Amino acid sequence: MIRAASPPPGPDGVRPRYFYGWNVLAAGSLIMGVSSAVAVYAATIFFVPISTALGLSHAATSLATSVARLENSFLAFFVGYAIDRFGPRPAIAVGMSLMGLGLIMFGLFANSLLTLIVTWSFMVALGGSIGGFPPVWAALNNWFVRQKGRAMGIGMAAQSLGGLLIAPVLALLIATWGWRTAAVVTGVAVLVLTLPASRVMHGRPSDLGLRADGDPPLDARERIEPGSAQAHVLSDAVNFSLGQAIRTPALWVLTLAFGIRQMVSGGVTLHLSPMLQDEGLSSVRAGAMVGLLAFMGIVGALVIGYLADRFERRFVAAVVVAVESLALFTLFFGGVGWTLYLFLGGYGFAIGVHTLNRVILGDYFGQTHYGRLWGLLSLLTTPLAIVGPVLAGWAFDTTRSYHAVVLGFAVLLAISAVGYANCRRPPTPLVCLEA
Repeated sequence: MIRAASPPPGPDGVRPRYFYGWNVLAAGSLIMGVSSAVAVYAATIFFVPISTALGLSHAATSLATSVARLENSFLAFFVGYAIDRFGPRPAIAVGMSLMGLGLIMFGLFANSLLTLIVTWSFMVALGGSIGGFPPVWAALNNWFVRQKGRAMGIGMAAQSLGGLLIAPVLALLIATWGWRTAAVVTGVAVLVLTLPASRVMHGRPSDLGLRADGDPPLDARERIEPGSAQAHVLSDAVNFSLGQAIRTPALWVLTLAFGIRQMVSGGVTLHLSPMLQDEGLSSVRAGAMVGLLAFMGIVGALVIGYLADRFERRFVAAVVVAVESLALFTLFFGGVGWTLYLFLGGYGFAIGVHTLNRVILGDYFGQTHYGRLWGLLSLLTTPLAIVGPVLAGWAFDTTRSYHAVVLGFAVLLAISAVGYANCRRPPTPLVCLEA
């Protein structure tokens, strides 16, 4: 599906026979799938082996693996600016190289809290934050308009597919060869898979003389040079300036709802494997359950993307986050009996709602400053994303149980669902100026 060569533009006024945006989606899905498999799903699989081998508490391990989120909160705006200015390729190359090399060094040299922070937080997780997600989402926002929900749903499904493939295999590798060998093998795979795929990524259709959604190219009189100022305004969407967006209630309601969900998602995802092992599951079976959660994430991402193109997206987000909340209540009251599968099904399905944060942001505020706006959201919500894992670890260290934090997280998701439902589209400003 991935074609590195740029397609020649079709005849003026004629829709191209093949839309290059599908290449961008395929390459971006591969990059995000690998990045998510490592930064999200591998983290929970490595959690218990690292904590045991280095003699760390759950809270300390959570903090060490979440430090990169704090760095990302300060770098996100500048990374977004760089993506808007230079395109996705440099960010992907830097970020995924950092992740791959970090995994190799993590496997070879991590022997203390300090080296864990240096290799995992400052390299592996930070690399994913720079090159694994923001540049791909920004590119998809530009290449797709009418089918944005579907395209981003596929991208989110690819992230879950990465977890489905890596979690059970990684758990088996760790049980067979140890976590150090598994980390080195994973690091090599990251470099081999993602760096070639980055060559396919063009940030905007105008870079190739094309238009979003495969619409017919502009005729010769309207043709604009790639990289020119006009090339950034090929769609009919309204583009808010950064200052205009900041002054809308919608941005802050979205930030609050997204931030609360990030807090819960970070805590549940990182602690899922140790949580299941604490309930009596073996490490290999816990890895299989993480894989099942990821599988449901694929289904959820595709369904949510489909629904997002047909219904008002804030209400779709609200309903799905409410399902997440109910899934956690199910885990709290039902434990790891047959109701465990209800939790995995509901919570896994709802993972795809993360896509709608990016879709809503692009819908409400346009494309021109998308990278910087997403960077601002990351800056504001990342502290909550750090608190979630550390809080879950502290709760376990204090009570030797995850029950209290699961109940608290369920309540927080209910509040987040109300926030999404009330995130209304901002009125179009009279004049949309370039920031």
